[in-house]
Amino acid sequence: MELPDWFLESARALIRADSVSAVGNLAALEVLEPLYARAGLPTRRMEWRESIDGAPEAVHANLLAGPGGLDGDCAWSSAEGRAQLDRGEVPESARGGVLFVTHTDTVPPGPPARWTETGGDPRALTLKDGVLFGLGVADVKLDALCKIAAAEKLRGRKLARPFWLSATGAEEVGLRGARRFAESALFKSMQVREVLCGEPCELALIRAHKGYAVVVCTITDSATQAIGSAPHTGERARFAEIDFIGKAAHSSTPMLGDNAILRALAWAKASGAKVIGASGGASANTVPALCTLTVEMDAAHARPLPEPSRAIATTRVQPDLSRALLATKALEERWLELVNSLAPTSDPRFDPAGAVGGLNVLKSASADDRAIVQATLDARLLPEHDPETLLSLFAAEASRCVQQIDRALGVEVRVVRNAGGMSLADDAPLVSKVSRTLSRLGLDGTPRAKPTSTEAGVFARVGCEAIVIGPGRSTGNAHCANERIEVAQLEQAIDLYVALLEDLCGVRS
Repeated sequence: MELPDWFLESARALIRADSVSAVGNLAALEVLEPLYARAGLPTRRMEWRESIDGAPEAVHANLLAGPGGLDGDCAWSSAEGRAQLDRGEVPESARGGVLFVTHTDTVPPGPPARWTETGGDPRALTLKDGVLFGLGVADVKLDALCKIAAAEKLRGRKLARPFWLSATGAEEVGLRGARRFAESALFKSMQVREVLCGEPCELALIRAHKGYAVVVCTITDSATQAIGSAPHTGERARFAEIDFIGKAAHSSTPMLGDNAILRALAWAKASGAKVIGASGGASANTVPALCTLTVEMDAAHARPLPEPSRAIATTRVQPDLSRALLATKALEERWLELVNSLAPTSDPRFDPAGAVGGLNVLKSASADDRAIVQATLDARLLPEHDPETLLSLFAAEASRCVQQIDRALGVEVRVVRNAGGMSLADDAPLVSKVSRTLSRLGLDGTPRAKPTSTEAGVFARVGCEAIVIGPGRSTGNAHCANERIEVAQLEQAIDLYVALLEDLCGVRS
């Protein structure tokens, strides 16, 4: 079907809404909530306050819409039914249904200048030749609008089982919204058996995905050298800020990116330059496109500066980060060695076939003449891998790894993501049903695997059958500048969701 007449206007508002994980997703829910009501679905918002990765505390929320497909005079529509919802209870008639999930947060957009298709504004939805560009168009905001359009088309229809739509928060930073929802009394009362999670996969049926582990390593050098001139002398030390340019990619496919942090660390080691500042990367799950080092301008040590670079002057005294950066590189290498040693080493269902990982965020600081570097490492693990095994091995070896460089170096390892993979058999009931629906619509119903971690794994661990399906391309598109999605695939997604609701919930006469 063609997009409803309200779709593009709502899409423009939804993409404009800033819902980067750290700032919360309320702006996106403000757009979606009246649209759920338009489709005849009552909503309940579940809010919490949390600081994400050191950002100021923000409000995050899950929004549950439904149930759909029930008689208009069912208990859910009564005052008592709404009171039950507020108590976290679900009427008997609304239990045992199907849940469609879409997350509403996004990763940070990165440098605006790289969004060439949107005029340098990542949140300006732009339509060109049947393609929409903007932050979150594929991952995964517009999927929510497709599901609302499908629910609207079925409004007033009586289904044998109810359906629910859920818009979750904080997915990009550890599936936090889905975890809260899946552990809630309300979700348990819903008795959902089947969950379909929206992620960009070009409407393929994803019945397996990788696990995800992330650690933040804080490296401290307590015996470093101070660089620069003391303020009371008035002498101005000269430094250069150097931008190392890479290419962003989703961290599940690091081979498609060019890690700017690794470029910077390689240059720092080869040049011997004194480094007093380091900053690179925007999020744990994105290959960094930019890393900036602040280095001493000393021709006796530094090689010719790569471009672009800017000379600056300061009277500050800053500790030298060089040894802490060497330790950072050593930790990255050991992390990847452990990731690559996990058995099995490959699974042909995935592309890439094995576990992958990387160093995706780098920050520096100083305190009491100590040099401090914070490094974020991630790993995408096969469904058979236990993240706890990797995390335990790395925690046990991290201190020894940095002290091999110098005994004055210390490291603290903090686990911030720990999610197992998910895998359903090809003949699992939900896989078989969705495969038949796809085939009936002329789409490929072959079960596939996805190299990212998704909310499907959260619902699988609480006993639901869960798959991933959604419009848009992930590889080389999600978490990249000029993120895009074809209008034709959004139209296909609406038709597919209508068919899935009918086939999974059953049409009553």
